[in-house]
Amino acid sequence: MTKARAKKAAAPGKKPAARATKPRSKSDGAASDDAHGRGDRSKRLLDLVMLLLRARTPVTYREIREQFPGYQTHNAEAGLRAFERDKADLLELGVPIRYITPEEDDSLEDGGYVIDLKRFRLPEVRLTADEVSALVLAASVARAIPGGTYPKIVDLALRKLAFDLPEKPDTPTELFDAGRGPSPVLVHFPDVSQQQASQAKHLGEVFATLEAATRFRKRVTMTYQAAGNGMTSRREVDPYGLVYRESAWYLVGWCHLRREVRSFRVDRIAEAAMAPKPKSPDFERPAGFDVRAFVNRSPWTFTTEPVEEVVLRLEPEAADTANEDFGPDAEMTPRGNAHVVRFRCGNPEFAVSRVLAAKGAIVVEQGDRLKARLAAELDAIAARYAP
Repeated sequence: MTKARAKKAAAPGKKPAARATKPRSKSDGAASDDAHGRGDRSKRLLDLVMLLLRARTPVTYREIREQFPGYQTHNAEAGLRAFERDKADLLELGVPIRYITPEEDDSLEDGGYVIDLKRFRLPEVRLTADEVSALVLAASVARAIPGGTYPKIVDLALRKLAFDLPEKPDTPTELFDAGRGPSPVLVHFPDVSQQQASQAKHLGEVFATLEAATRFRKRVTMTYQAAGNGMTSRREVDPYGLVYRESAWYLVGWCHLRREVRSFRVDRIAEAAMAPKPKSPDFERPAGFDVRAFVNRSPWTFTTEPVEEVVLRLEPEAADTANEDFGPDAEMTPRGNAHVVRFRCGNPEFAVSRVLAAKGAIVVEQGDRLKARLAAELDAIAARYAP
């Protein structure tokens, strides 16, 4: 049999050629190898950190090389360079690896590597006895407020703060244990009626609901009484935050009824209910939104009623008013000794109070609804004091 026939006869016995399978391109292979290499190297870095953390004495490079195949190269210099690269990366990540020489430690025959634990681990938070005492007093006041809803939380927080103290504080931390009798920290509140105590308890429950809804980013359904006309309405609000301002708590959030961000005084909320499923947020607070800045904005910019374009003339006696914030679209122009401001007024209740308080120094030049509101207020006052 000739060689050609022998090859032809042998051909059927060969395995089929892998023509049907798409060959892996060089780029695909390189990407796979890179990903595998990065995974192996990440694991090696982590294992190196764990080895040094567990060691009771400095670890020599010889001992490290025995533990890691990546350093066991035919060329010893190549393995050492790989270790130096890994060590440099760990140092850049903030892992404080140090090399201890025999001169630094007489017990060592060869130098070795350690991780400086004092720099690697965060220090424990240690409060002094005086600091704990101050926090205990503050917590005592918070716990004693009528209608409070966090007694157990306050108690647990105090115990955590006082745990493992080097010395006992002057103010006891076990203030609220059952069977101890009255607390040695006395908190005085003015005498309140039973109705006022009930209102305070209700306010505490509403506040707790709003706080939980804010924390879990859950929508709140509530009944709210407006300050201007006293009318109540049902609102759905996405709570962005709670802010304390001028002796009152305010809820700031997106009002689905008014389709804009609004603030609500918590003591005007008759009832509040948080949407179910607290682990599933209903909304996200806008990035960069400042709850405190929103609450502290000028009342001239509030929108409690339909907006009307208003022009006010500020006489010299009301010159300080010209420095107040009337909104980003307001226009302020001088006119002789006076100033004229044109702005969009959505808070007529506040505008009326400021015009009346100015005793003629603030004149409404434009704004029919505001003028009518002022006339009604003046008529009511005249009727009240008519002989």
